[in-house]
Amino acid sequence: MATLTDTHNLAATAFLELPLGTVQPEGWLRNQLVMQADGLTGHLDEIWEPVGPNSGWLGGPGDNWERGPYYCDGLIPLAYLLGNARLIRKAENWIEWTLNSQTAEGNFGPPDNLDWWPRMVMLKALVQYYEATRDVRVIPFMTRYFRYQAEALPRRPLENWGWARGAENVYCTYWLYSITRDESLLSLAELTLTQMLDWTDVFTGFPFVRPTGFYYDAIGLTKAIPSREEFARLTNYHAHHVVNVAMGIKNPALHYLFRGDRRYRDAADLAIHNLTKHHGQVAGIFTGDEHLSGRNPSQGTELCAVVEYMFSLHILLKTFGEAKYADLLEKVAYNALPATLTKDLTAHQYDQQANQVLVSLAKRNWYDNNDEANLFGLEPNFGCCTANMHQGWPKFVKNLWFATPEGGLVAAVYAPSSVTTRVGNGTLVTITETTEYPFHDRIDLTVHVPEPTAFPLHLRIPHWCDNAEIEVNNAALPQGQAGTYYRIARRWQDGDTVRLTLPMKVTTSAWFQNSAGIERGPLVFALRIKERWQKLRGAEPFADWEVHPDSPWNYALLLNPERPGDCFSVETGAVPFQPYDSSASPVVLKGKARRLKDWGLEQNSAGTLPMSPVTSEDADENVELVPYGAAKLRIAEFPWIAAGVKG
Repeated sequence: MATLTDTHNLAATAFLELPLGTVQPEGWLRNQLVMQADGLTGHLDEIWEPVGPNSGWLGGPGDNWERGPYYCDGLIPLAYLLGNARLIRKAENWIEWTLNSQTAEGNFGPPDNLDWWPRMVMLKALVQYYEATRDVRVIPFMTRYFRYQAEALPRRPLENWGWARGAENVYCTYWLYSITRDESLLSLAELTLTQMLDWTDVFTGFPFVRPTGFYYDAIGLTKAIPSREEFARLTNYHAHHVVNVAMGIKNPALHYLFRGDRRYRDAADLAIHNLTKHHGQVAGIFTGDEHLSGRNPSQGTELCAVVEYMFSLHILLKTFGEAKYADLLEKVAYNALPATLTKDLTAHQYDQQANQVLVSLAKRNWYDNNDEANLFGLEPNFGCCTANMHQGWPKFVKNLWFATPEGGLVAAVYAPSSVTTRVGNGTLVTITETTEYPFHDRIDLTVHVPEPTAFPLHLRIPHWCDNAEIEVNNAALPQGQAGTYYRIARRWQDGDTVRLTLPMKVTTSAWFQNSAGIERGPLVFALRIKERWQKLRGAEPFADWEVHPDSPWNYALLLNPERPGDCFSVETGAVPFQPYDSSASPVVLKGKARRLKDWGLEQNSAGTLPMSPVTSEDADENVELVPYGAAKLRIAEFPWIAAGVKG
């Protein structure tokens, strides 16, 4: 079952989303989910009160807002992807209470909090639950709720967080419409779109071209304007809140499906362009600590923004089908997501930094986050990320593969996985994807069909790959073009194989103060810094940690930006159970650098970058670069010295 199809009311999506469970993780990717189950996700309700048995979303007197739904939005797909009976039982507790909470008028959830926003999140969790189980109660439950919402919204319109994040509601409305074809759902979608913050307008005439602190003094204004509502109105709070922005990026795509206006399609690209230009970081995400904070690599990015940006990119990819969205999704997922988690997934950061040389309880130049925001721990700074982080890997798995309106399949994002679904003529097909991508460049697909079956298979060729090699049953096909999908239409036999090789070369990208990002394929690389982990508080394994550097970090790379591959040797090895471990990385770049003695700490972060190219009279030193996601201490936006310059 695909979630959106072409109708006279909604534009067709380029790709069709596959239900949860159609795509299964394998290899190193499955290991991430296993570690989630053994780590914070699998035990959060046992150690953290907001999602414990007293939660308002379990009928208790505790937290009755977003934290329970956030947790379910990651717990449910994780539980069913792994088939983990223990986690499924946990998920069912939340589902049963939610389904049984529905009133005669159709509303649901904690009766002492009528906010629209947390219900939007729980609806997303219910969508995934239905796809995994086909529980017959879900469709009538959602139908009754949306009828209630359509009646109530005119007199109780969206406000505050729901006003900024209403796209989540529209996504679920479209999903239900794809099943029931109830035309009233499209009227509700239109009502929701007209009530919420106009993200298309924000992204098209993007006003936030400097760090938010340039426009508003958060601490000073909070003291001067104690009313939270008035503060939000005067500061345009929601339009530059980093998580709202990450969620809002999907809004133009949902508008486009309803209106079919090119303006909305352009707005999605403008969003990514403007955020990258004014607030972008080398790992594919933009800053926000807690609000858009410019390009300085010592500013932070909230973990909630990372996982929500990934979900928005899923929607853009499905809607428009362009390879560039999959390229960006891989970059965020393979770099920014693991960077902000410990290697055993028992702790997380609220804020990560592209140049992160000290993790500690200390004052930093955050816009309005506190002194513990970059600790690895259970609940650094604020609990939203503790609740919301869990959706990252499971939803990524779900969206590796898509169907096409012509009855084919799309390998949109590469990772070890398998997909089982019916193709155009109704034949059940399984394709296994054996790969160690993104660490290595080869992807092997094996087709399993009960009888010879014709369908097209589309392979994404990333923009960064100029010489992709494709073979079918060991016979070479013409090379694929970068930034496109390679279409193989044939009558497939059981056991047919496809080999896709995506040669990866070392490249550079330019960032703050003309610093250099070092990239190879979808991976960003960072200086390997020796890490000393120091427990700050709490009980292991879910303690809070500081991380101190036990080796120098203030290096400038010797670099020829025109020929960066000449400046590094690449060493690859076997991919371990957890590849995001700086001490056991399956790929390492080795190069040379010189110390910059005047570059030191400022406010407990790496000081302001000097403008590159720089000079240094220090001796050349050998340095190693490891994948960004593995380096919990790192320099990833490097000052650089033109290769061959003595001083």
